[in-house]
Amino acid sequence: MGKLVINFQSEWIEDVNLKLGDTTIGRSPSCDIVLDDKSVSNEHAVVITVGVTSTIRDLGSTNGTFIENDRVQQHELRHGDMVTIGGHTLIYHDDLNLDAPVFGTRPGASTAPADSQEKTKVIPAFAQLLGVEGKDKGKRLPLVKEVVTLDNPGKNPARILRTTEGYVLHAQIGPGEPRLNDKPVPHGGQLLESGDIIEVAGTKFKVFK
Repeated sequence: MGKLVINFQSEWIEDVNLKLGDTTIGRSPSCDIVLDDKSVSNEHAVVITVGVTSTIRDLGSTNGTFIENDRVQQHELRHGDMVTIGGHTLIYHDDLNLDAPVFGTRPGASTAPADSQEKTKVIPAFAQLLGVEGKDKGKRLPLVKEVVTLDNPGKNPARILRTTEGYVLHAQIGPGEPRLNDKPVPHGGQLLESGDIIEVAGTKFKVFK
């Protein structure tokens, strides 16, 4: 079987190996691949794998399933196909032929239980910053990396750490240093909330979750 390489806003998130049969994709926790994204339907799409062939089928989703910007109801996946669901891009990789046995050899029997399945993959929708004022107005910055640095020429930068608790902003206190909601960033950092305004080097960013 192939795999799906899942990206959010052009940043790699997760590789998911497909299984024989149905691999469901959606926002519902019951799906095999859970995309935590409000633009994704509860049961958005399904990838049906028979032998070495995988086909994606839209399940009547509200916002659609797209292949290379074309909305599709059903599509047989080929190596390199880019599937867009909500804010996520799923790139199909068919790597089976690289490991296919040659004639005269017998593949070893699998020692895994017949009913074993991979755990459900939960793919989060990451928060992002939107430039609302200054030179980066209109620019979107997904907070996908563990640490995102906002440059502050001549001063200390702002750093946003992605933790299990959420996104935490760290910055020095002083004239010209980054500010949060027009106030100095508290010592030890501040947990960000949707709608917060971060100001760095004359540019203001709004936090979206």
